[in-house]
Amino acid sequence: MKKTLIFLSLLIISSLSFSEGTNLESINQNTTITTETDIKPQKVILDVKSVYDSLNIKGKIDYSIFQKAYLGYVQIPNKNPGVLVIIDYTKPSNEERFYVLDLNKKKLVYSTRVAHSKNSGLEIPLEFSDDPNSYQSSLGFFLTLGEYNGAYGYSLRLKGLEENINANAESRAIVIHGGDIVNDEYIKKYGFAGRSLGCPVLPAALTKEIVNYIKHGRVLFIYGNDEEYIEESYYLSKLAPVFEGKPQNIVELEKPRETTKVVTTIPTALNTPSATTPTVENPDQKNISIMLDVIKKEAEYKQHLSFRKSEKFVDYFAVLKNVVEDNSTVKHSETIATNTKTEDSKNIEILEKPKEIKDTEKSEKVLEKQETTVENKAQVLEESKKEDLKQEEIKKEEIKTEELKKEEPKKEEVKKVNRKYSEEVIRKSLGLGVKLKSKTK
Repeated sequence: MKKTLIFLSLLIISSLSFSEGTNLESINQNTTITTETDIKPQKVILDVKSVYDSLNIKGKIDYSIFQKAYLGYVQIPNKNPGVLVIIDYTKPSNEERFYVLDLNKKKLVYSTRVAHSKNSGLEIPLEFSDDPNSYQSSLGFFLTLGEYNGAYGYSLRLKGLEENINANAESRAIVIHGGDIVNDEYIKKYGFAGRSLGCPVLPAALTKEIVNYIKHGRVLFIYGNDEEYIEESYYLSKLAPVFEGKPQNIVELEKPRETTKVVTTIPTALNTPSATTPTVENPDQKNISIMLDVIKKEAEYKQHLSFRKSEKFVDYFAVLKNVVEDNSTVKHSETIATNTKTEDSKNIEILEKPKEIKDTEKSEKVLEKQETTVENKAQVLEESKKEDLKQEEIKKEEIKTEELKKEEPKKEEVKKVNRKYSEEVIRKSLGLGVKLKSKTK
């Protein structure tokens, strides 16, 4: 009896687990589902300076920044370990400030430029925010998710891990993508890199290679000139005394210890009961939960896309849209038909009017025209009279001006005639009668 009940319950679960959007003809896939994660804190002593020296990054990444990044990296659960990504926004945008560190191989894998957001600053970002539409960069710790091809090409989704600092990264669509604004030609032309709407932008030629290296659960740490960040950080606020004064080489902290239980399913066909294997404890695989969630979501999305392309998929939204459009066209045709009918009826009424009404209308129109002509004639006569008066006044003024011009030269002649001088004055003015003195030797 118990076996039959278990078998029926498995059948019901398998039938309900696939919705219409993800129901395919055949699914043969290994699926893994995390059931529970136990986190037990334990004290750990870390020699941060030795890790820093082993990476041989002196002169590239400042030790104080690496210390913060590494201490936060150690505390983050459910990560894909071995790789640490650091963005140092304390440097100007025309310098290399994006670093990918392989902690297992102990080497710096990538070092390149990265652009910041337009509202954070010009060459060096000084203001940071997690608010939507702020167009500012965010600081803190992130986990990388899956890659995709978007408006800016090959891109990588990010998940912010700190509330009030970067937790809105997914809703703000903050991703890592490529662009020409950090290429050598742009830097040579303007002297600094271009700015984004909030996303870290890498050189286009390196984007795909870097994204494939750091995707699926890697830790990203973005640091900048913000004094309040350490106090508000979920991972670093407890370690604030460590960062005061000279950075310490050896640090003791509490690190979460994880034991993950995983349930795996055997490849099955559609609508068949899935056989589950017993739970297996994997204490060493700390990154399994985040990796499996990402893989599961991407698999479901791909299944949904493939089903949409299949023949059996019915797009109900498109069907409803067509029905609405058909109804609207029918209504439009009915309105056109009614309008044509009303116009035809009006034309018939006009044709059927008696002749007497038409004659009266014509006579009224003739009278109106006659009245308007009489009024126009009266207006024309008045205007012509006014123009004649103006012309007469202008002629009078011209005659007056001519008479004045004639009178002026007569006055001047009179003045010239009245001027008479005595003979003595004339002779003196001409120098007559003046005896010249002779020079004696």
